[in-house]
Amino acid sequence: MAQFNIHFFKEKSRKIDLDLLIAFFEEIEGMKVEMDEKSVRFNYIHPRLQYEARFLITPKSQVPDIYRLSPKFLDLNFHLEMQILMPDYFANHLFLMVKKVCERFDFHIYNEMFEDVLAFKMDVVQKVFNLLKEAYISKNPVILSDYHMLPKEKSASIFRYLDDQVELQNYYKELETYVPRYHFLTTEKKELVVGIEWKEHSLTVFPPYLDYLFYRIGNEIKIVDYDEAYPLIEKFLLDVPGFIKGTKVLPKKTASKVFKIMKKTKFNTINHTFAKQNMKRLLD
Repeated sequence: MAQFNIHFFKEKSRKIDLDLLIAFFEEIEGMKVEMDEKSVRFNYIHPRLQYEARFLITPKSQVPDIYRLSPKFLDLNFHLEMQILMPDYFANHLFLMVKKVCERFDFHIYNEMFEDVLAFKMDVVQKVFNLLKEAYISKNPVILSDYHMLPKEKSASIFRYLDDQVELQNYYKELETYVPRYHFLTTEKKELVVGIEWKEHSLTVFPPYLDYLFYRIGNEIKIVDYDEAYPLIEKFLLDVPGFIKGTKVLPKKTASKVFKIMKKTKFNTINHTFAKQNMKRLLD
């Protein structure tokens, strides 16, 4: 699969303080440092989203057409490798890491789409990444059969919820409020849908962009269309403070009214046959 690379340069110097660089990366959750006579590898797995990337120091330059770049910038034989087919949320997470590396060690960056080495600029890196991702998808449309495309705003909200879920769980623990994980599913028509499990009589957070509620009553699960249930319970829900737009929570003071609505309402029957989907098959 195609990769997106960011190469690191330094002005008029090739010096890297390896001990400081290793110490920097060891502070990052999910980072594992490996080294041998061939390379130094900073292997990163996002602790909650499980997407992967790696920073490498190699014996030789990996920069193509290096001769055409400004001679005042020297290649450090140090670069980031990441897959081109990944959600913008994780790509931006890596780019923020690159930004911190550049600021900490006074590095500049280069990608094959740049005219020359430049100081880190988030908007430039994001634009080039998205251009290359779109071009790769355009040239290899068949690869999309393995993925489910989401609008960028929806994708960003879903991945941020997943990333911050543990933090939310800690926040709501004392309030005895359940913070559910997403269920990513496809219908018999291969359409992606998103749902959560919600237990009867439990205070619950409702993440953004839900399609279905899997409402558990004892050992029975009732499948409810979220767009059908939400208008009935909306006025009894609160926004999750300081969080993603569209994320709601059922507070204790109105819970009994919501449970009564869920018990009395005859919701439309859902006849879909669902199949589980891997989160890493979502793309924007």
